[in-house]
Formats: sequence, structure tokens, C-alpha cells
Amino acid sequence: MEKAQRFKSPVFACLGLAFKADIDDLRESPAVEIVRDLAEKGSATLLAVEPNIDALPKYLAGYEKLRLVDLDRALQEADIVALLVNHRESCKVDLTGQNEKVIIDTRGIWSYWKKSV
Repeated sequence: MEKAQRFKSPVFACLGLAFKADIDDLRESPAVEIVRDLAEKGSATLLAVEPNIDALPKYLAGYEKLRLVDLDRALQEADIVALLVNHRESCKVDLTGQNEKVIIDTRGIWSYWKKSV
């Protein structure tokens, strides 16, 4: 698929929903608000990755284009990958071979990768 075509209806992976790293508490989480805003206003398919929960909370589960997936699936399917919470698992991601994806690192964890590419 041509690159420009991919972004007319992209798959957007949002890594992390919790209030802070390595916990399961989503209350008052800025990441949840970002995902909710994307779900309400965007046309992207959203893949939420939150290793500390088993299901999306009710207030997110109702969005048709939003689903909870594991990290591997998100990295495989996404056109855009946004690191929203620096969970241990996300910090260990190897971005080698991910050059075709748009990477948004809001935590500064993957900055080493940009220097080596």
C-alpha cells in the first residue's frame, strides 16, 4: 500500500493508559484522555496497549474503532506508534525495522533509536 494511502485511515497504537508507569490505575490519566479524544474525533483505528489491565474500562469500551491489544500485535499492525506511558515493557521495545512507522515518543525513552537510524 502506498504510504500516503495508509494515513487516510491509519492504525494508531497508543502505548500505555495508566496514570503512571507500571501500575494499573487509569484514574485521572492524561493518556486515557488522549485516547478518548482520538476515538471521538479521529478516523483512525486505535490499538490501546496497557499491560496492567485485562479489559478496557466501560468508558472506553464503547468506541467502535478502539481495542485493547498486546504490545507485539500493536507494533505489528500500527502505522503510527505513540508512547504515552513508559511502562517497563514499552521501554524495552526494539524499533529496528520500524522505519515505515511514525513514532511519537512523548516520554523521551526511544530517543536513542532516532540517533542510530
